Amino acid sequence: MESTDVLVPIIYAVATVIAAVLGGVIWRHREKTGAVPLVVAMAGAVIWAGSLFARSAVDHVSLSVFFLRFLYVGVGASVLGSFLFVLAYTGREHLLTRRTIALLSIEPVLLVAFAFANPGNLFFESIFRDPTVVGGIGFQWGPAFDVHLVYSYCLSLAGTILILEFLHNSRSLYRGQAAMLVGASTSPLLTNVVYTLDVLGSIDIDTTPIGFIVAGALYSVAIVRYRLVDIAPIARDRVLDTVTDGVFVVDTENRLIDVNPAGRALLEEFDESPIGTDLGSLFADRPELRDEFRGLRDRPVETERELALRDGHFHVRTTPIEDGRDRHVGWLFVVRDITERKRREAELQRQNERLERFADLVSHDLRNPLNVADGYLELARETDDEEYLDEIERSHDRMATIIDDVLALAREGADVTDPEPVALEDVTERAWNGVDTGAASLAIDTDASILADPERITRLLENLFRNSLEHGAERADGADLEVAVGTLGNSGDGSAAGFYVADDGDGIPSSQRGRVFEGGYTTDEDGTGFGLAIVAEIATAHDWTSAVAESDAGGARFEFRGVEPAGDATPADAEIESTESPLRSDPSQP
Repeated sequence: MESTDVLVPIIYAVATVIAAVLGGVIWRHREKTGAVPLVVAMAGAVIWAGSLFARSAVDHVSLSVFFLRFLYVGVGASVLGSFLFVLAYTGREHLLTRRTIALLSIEPVLLVAFAFANPGNLFFESIFRDPTVVGGIGFQWGPAFDVHLVYSYCLSLAGTILILEFLHNSRSLYRGQAAMLVGASTSPLLTNVVYTLDVLGSIDIDTTPIGFIVAGALYSVAIVRYRLVDIAPIARDRVLDTVTDGVFVVDTENRLIDVNPAGRALLEEFDESPIGTDLGSLFADRPELRDEFRGLRDRPVETERELALRDGHFHVRTTPIEDGRDRHVGWLFVVRDITERKRREAELQRQNERLERFADLVSHDLRNPLNVADGYLELARETDDEEYLDEIERSHDRMATIIDDVLALAREGADVTDPEPVALEDVTERAWNGVDTGAASLAIDTDASILADPERITRLLENLFRNSLEHGAERADGADLEVAVGTLGNSGDGSAAGFYVADDGDGIPSSQRGRVFEGGYTTDEDGTGFGLAIVAEIATAHDWTSAVAESDAGGARFEFRGVEPAGDATPADAEIESTESPLRSDPSQP
């Protein structure tokens, strides 16, 4: 007995056992994507290799011929199951309809029918005794087998191409998995080509089961190391592609090796093709961002942190990544843009603060004139003196004024959501004309246009003008008082960075400047203290910053920064603040 007579059955038996074990393992995970078609493929491999083993082991012509025909049940199942698995694994589950499966099953059914019936000797031209071959039965294939061969090779190649395409487009986390599948899907195909073309010549062995042994080994690696039956890569990719959070994978060399579309959008300003780029190089122009990510990366456990950057606010979750051997291989960063949430929180905080201020104002500022009115009312009842009624009327008028101011403070504090281009010169003149300015004069040194709510910026200017006239003028008619309006510096792109309103009156003592924007604060016993508070609320509603300083002439100067220019409506000469007004506090000041 030649060595091949012993070796060949052993090879067939080993291939049968490997396919059966793999099929059993995968069957336990049959609820996973692609598991059932893979079980069908492994069952076909068991029938294929098992039939070859049975042919080589039995010493009976009719049984040998039966197993020769029966093995094609396994051939058809293996080819069909493998292709269906590839469709499922590469995200084409929508093609796995009953109609598609039925159409693809036609060829395997015809294959078995032709193998057993062999009409007109189309499948086997002849089957004959041959004691020189394993199993003692020789045969010659017919044209029907050639048709099957072309079909099965085309289907196998199509599956391999789909996996190669997936390997090219897949995330790095699944490339090892896909590479194993490429080897597993091509090894039976290549070994079958060796057998079909009779490459081994005198050695009578169907090498296809050897391909199944190789495929079994590769599937084992994919199952154990890459969790083949536990991971549905396409499903995960779809989640990552549709999730709005940025997902980044960084290796131990600090290189970005994977990123989802949301993350790629966050990195567009740095690099349109960031994969493989070192984070230090990627964020070279943003050292604060680079240092933040390095700090997060250096932590050995999962961490969460909120980052406040110039681009906005972000929540970052960092998770160390380990392989199957508990070795650290990188980090997973999940970045969520929480800028809008922070904006809403800030707005809610401002609203709560306003509510508290309103409550204080109502309880304090209204209570005083109300108590005064109650006192005079009691006196009026006791003395029947109409003079007390006049005092009551004045108290009521003051309460009405306070109520109007409180309501204005509430309205002006709402965020500006739809600003419009506003010419500072026009709105300044409109506000000046809306105030009883007496003999005071106005100097406008700007032709800039900004984005603002026209009505609210008008009220802002009106309140500032009234403040200058009421507190800055030495004479009641405002004579000798000049109020100036101009732009502040530039924002780096040739547009105004803000504007100011200044006067040459008495000014505001430095000890009081920190409180002038507080609601209810006033140095005038007849004032309500809401005028400048309303100014501050309007500025905050526009997301501007407001400050008070001293003008060059010693008067008050109110500055507003963070103002957004009105695009092309802003003239080029608005980038430099006028130096012609004598109210400028410092020629070098922006």
